[in-house]
Amino acid sequence: MHPPPERPQMRRRIEFLLGGVLIAYTAIAQPKWRATVSPAEHSGLHAIVLSPELVGVSRTDLGDLRLVDSTGRVVPFVLQRSSAGPMRSRFVPYTLLRNEVLPKSTVVELERPVDRQLDELHIWTRPVDVEKHVRITGSDDRERWYMVKDEHVVTQGARGDPPHQVLLVQLPRSDYRFFRIALNDSLTDPMQILGVGHFVEEAAHARYTSATVKWEQHDSASFTHLWVTAPHPIPVERIVYAVQDTVPFHRTGRMQAPRNAIRRNGRRERTEHFEETVASFTLASDQEQEIDLTGTREDTFDLSIDNSDDRPLRFTDLHVFNTEYILLANLETGMRYSFTTGDASLSPPDFDMAHFADELPAPVDTLRTGLLELLPQRANTPPLFDPSKWWIWAIIVALMVGMGLMAVRMLRKEV
Repeated sequence: MHPPPERPQMRRRIEFLLGGVLIAYTAIAQPKWRATVSPAEHSGLHAIVLSPELVGVSRTDLGDLRLVDSTGRVVPFVLQRSSAGPMRSRFVPYTLLRNEVLPKSTVVELERPVDRQLDELHIWTRPVDVEKHVRITGSDDRERWYMVKDEHVVTQGARGDPPHQVLLVQLPRSDYRFFRIALNDSLTDPMQILGVGHFVEEAAHARYTSATVKWEQHDSASFTHLWVTAPHPIPVERIVYAVQDTVPFHRTGRMQAPRNAIRRNGRRERTEHFEETVASFTLASDQEQEIDLTGTREDTFDLSIDNSDDRPLRFTDLHVFNTEYILLANLETGMRYSFTTGDASLSPPDFDMAHFADELPAPVDTLRTGLLELLPQRANTPPLFDPSKWWIWAIIVALMVGMGLMAVRMLRKEV
């Protein structure tokens, strides 16, 4: 049995209407900004420092950021943000003048740092499980040597991050210019000495990237205003300043940024302009000349400093920083790369590379991004249907019910 001739035509109409509804849901995705990457001179993993301007025009989660090559292919990457770390030990080596293995001993000579008197030595060795006797002598001319510590069994241990195997030798505090370490090898084979020095405890500090800004100083009766502008919104997380004044000072201040708000009065709307206080801070001569902020994105802001009855400070320099963002990606020589961003419809990327971030090798080079370029935008035409309207959903439901009834009738007639 053949279906009536009008059924294919009806089916085509239904499919056309459904297609129109689906098209209404489809948003045309397009980035707004592009920034080129400096050329890669070597193939391999690269670290790319994102400029504050690129970070500023992207979403706060940077989920709209994409790295593309000159063929338009999206390149996988791992995004890392610099942050302060816990305390860690770092090995500081001394200058070795001699490191020699003799028939029955290993002799190492070193020069003492001019700013440090020695009361202990850390001898960095290749991993080994053996006891060693050591004798330390000192000299001011490397000709005449005097006893500092008689033959002593040194203690082994691990220090530093990454760990170093070291022999720890405690000394009476001494200011000899040169020291000689003699390890007794008469009973055991010699061990390899990689260095002699000491460990210092330090915290890993966050790294910052400087933004391009212009600033002007304006003084009034009781306040100093530093008016700061940038070509694009930038994350403002640290401000470093310099003043010409040598007298002690202690001033309070506020960071203010212009804002717009739409006020309604019945059917009328008006735009109200005002300044919002973003943060408060203190400037003091006995502190670091920097202002740490929680982070805000601005292209224009005012640093208002209360001078009270004192004369205004004379500012000579001002820089704006944000926490450094590093993007790790495998690049090839001969290929051009650029970033695109500003597409609100994109979801954050999910690359396999992110699951192996801790196993990546050291980057072969560090690159930087260029100036931002505004991309041409396709004209946004109003959709045929507005999915937010209730009647659209009524049409969709009616079409689905109609298609269901038609299918049931066709099945009955075929039977």
